[in-house]
Amino acid sequence: MKKSLNRLWPPLLTLAFGLAVFLFWRIRYPAALAYQEQFQLFLLTGDYLRQALIVPAGLSRYVAEFVVQFYNNVTVGALLLALLLMVVQRLTWRIGGEKMSYALSFLPAVGLLFALGDENLMLTFIVALIIVLISIWLLPRGQGWRSCAYLVVAIPVVYWMAGPVAVLLPTYFLLREVFTSKKKGRGIALGLGAFVFLLFCVLLSSHLVPYSLQWLCFGIDYYRYPLVASYAAAVSALLCVVVPFIRLPRGQWTEAVAVACVAIVGAILVPSGFDVRKYDLIDYDYLVRTQQWQAVIAKSERRQPDLPMSVCATNLALGMTGQLGDRAFQFYQRGSQGLLPPFERNFASTLLTGEAYWHLGLVNTAQRFAFEAMEALPNYSKSCRAVKRLAETNLVNGQYNVARKYLEMLQHTIFYSRWADRTLQLLGNEKAIAEHPVYGRMRQLRLTDDFLFSEKETDKMIGQLFVHNPSNDLAKQYLLLCPLLDRDTNTFMQYLSVVQDKVQYYPPVVQEGVAFAYYQRRQQPPQGVVSDMMLQNMNRFVQAYSAGKDSPQLQAFRGTLWYYLSGAE
Repeated sequence: MKKSLNRLWPPLLTLAFGLAVFLFWRIRYPAALAYQEQFQLFLLTGDYLRQALIVPAGLSRYVAEFVVQFYNNVTVGALLLALLLMVVQRLTWRIGGEKMSYALSFLPAVGLLFALGDENLMLTFIVALIIVLISIWLLPRGQGWRSCAYLVVAIPVVYWMAGPVAVLLPTYFLLREVFTSKKKGRGIALGLGAFVFLLFCVLLSSHLVPYSLQWLCFGIDYYRYPLVASYAAAVSALLCVVVPFIRLPRGQWTEAVAVACVAIVGAILVPSGFDVRKYDLIDYDYLVRTQQWQAVIAKSERRQPDLPMSVCATNLALGMTGQLGDRAFQFYQRGSQGLLPPFERNFASTLLTGEAYWHLGLVNTAQRFAFEAMEALPNYSKSCRAVKRLAETNLVNGQYNVARKYLEMLQHTIFYSRWADRTLQLLGNEKAIAEHPVYGRMRQLRLTDDFLFSEKETDKMIGQLFVHNPSNDLAKQYLLLCPLLDRDTNTFMQYLSVVQDKVQYYPPVVQEGVAFAYYQRRQQPPQGVVSDMMLQNMNRFVQAYSAGKDSPQLQAFRGTLWYYLSGAE
């Protein structure tokens, strides 16, 4: 019975670790999985496979991208990521053998989980590590001809499949000879020879592929930015060949203490690898992409947004739910740039800003942002999210041949192929497009004339959108809020007169703006525009403001346009 329990508890520990990893990604960071998926375009074509296999670590990249495409379903993505880390843990234990502490075999996997807090670390690295660990597990014992022949064959093959992380194979062999061999001199010489042979393979590959030697040494697609390495990932990989030689005193209590220590270290270390502010922005982007507007607002209510991306997402969510005129100043604002942040050559923020332009009806600008975001990807990948948006914008604009090109690309994917098939049927079918709930409305909202405009004239373009189609509620809300965010009440009153000619729109923010503008003129606002209660509140605000910006009475007006205009925040 005791032997059965001893055999059973190791796999149970692995399953518990896998479950913890799954819940960690699925509950805490599901948006991070979608973030990775949207910045690649895995195609199920022979050409795509051939292009991957002709470079070092190409197979690892191909397998990693195949897995990452399933992040489209965050539950499946979290499960696959948990399975990969479980494989790393089990292979580490297999390499160490029965004499190794099972608790220590979790250290590399825990380290990788910490390293994955860097959103630019690619899954290619973990897949490559697994390939190398398998080659180490298959390494024959001893220093005989079998080991020599194995190293001669395995080193170039593993390097081509996995890239420079193949250095772990000769590293393990050298450590094994140092710690376990009786003839250390011969083993060390053979290990150093394996390092030299690997270096020769790297140098040779630099003449066969269009990548610099430096890039090959850092690893193609290990990290999203070329010539940058994740030191946490490198240390975790090194642990895979170091911990098998660490021996702890034998005993159940020793092992139990080791398991507890590893669990505590993991619980403390892993969360510290995830930057809260950075992942907040990733959450905002995911919620905007999936149009979960109420979830965006709820997130902003829990923690005030204070970065351009989060403020933009919050304002867009308020606008899409018709609450921008009611609640805009209940949240932190950054001027009119909080509505539409200026263009930056940044693949993440550009996509979110492009979403705001798309929903406004500025289709050409949304198209430009999608294209620029994809071109800004530092690893030169394509983006399934950007390609889909490019297909949509060209469809709305009637550029059917260009839309077809993008849609035919998406037909070779798993998760976008059905959408591409359905959308292809719309090409050239004007009636079907007009009746489509999204594309038909976008054609009604967009401007038929193509305009080039500077970011300083964005409010004028929004005005053009509203005049073109007064039913564009988002443009109406943005038009009136733009000058208020810039503390320009004169322009606000001009824009309000444009809106009044089309629709009657007097939410609290507009009434506060009208009351403030007429107070500056020492005049009473027109009857019926501002409520009596609003005028009374305005008078109380003036009294509170006269007492000083730090007065407790003024703090009662937080969340109002007046408080924002006073500069008290």
